[in-house]
Amino acid sequence: MSRTGGGTIFAEALISLLLLYSIASTFGYAPQISNTPLAGQRRRAPVLAMSASMLKSTPTLTSSAARVAMNAAEEVASENRWNVTIAVSDAGGVPLLVKRCDGAFPASYEIAVGKARTAAMFRKSTGILEDAANVSGGSSRAALLSAPFVLMRGGVPIVVNGECVGAVGVSGVKPDEDERVAMVAVDALSSMTSRI
Repeated sequence: MSRTGGGTIFAEALISLLLLYSIASTFGYAPQISNTPLAGQRRRAPVLAMSASMLKSTPTLTSSAARVAMNAAEEVASENRWNVTIAVSDAGGVPLLVKRCDGAFPASYEIAVGKARTAAMFRKSTGILEDAANVSGGSSRAALLSAPFVLMRGGVPIVVNGECVGAVGVSGVKPDEDERVAMVAVDALSSMTSRI
């Protein structure tokens, strides 16, 4: 078959382009074809008109506030010669500041971070969650035991004006001592925010 005719070359080129477009669209690379005047231009995300009632102002824990909490926790731990790890997290449970004090066992790092994360995400003390998970009088919330949270005393949320802004988790000594260190850290911030 002779390929010298202009129509044949055009048809083969068109088939090749359609085939390439088909392959590209299969893998998500094909351009979107539109008849609108904006075709080929980058489209902007729609801008939503928001009223003040649609948004809420929430306080945020700063690195300076995390340092205040950490200093208070370190001081009480040092006074009592408790070798602990202290974790201060934001409202989502993400660590802002973690300190493994001298002599604290290695696993205390993970446990303290986990306690802070759990307290922040549940907006409750991990001691309350531990009590709820432990079998007492035949009742418990044993389903929590399989969840990826640390249900041990020593994690305390930081609440400002009714909003959880973070948490402190402590690990390394007895459960009530861990909780005491965490409470001192939270109280140090509470005394500051009460003046706001």
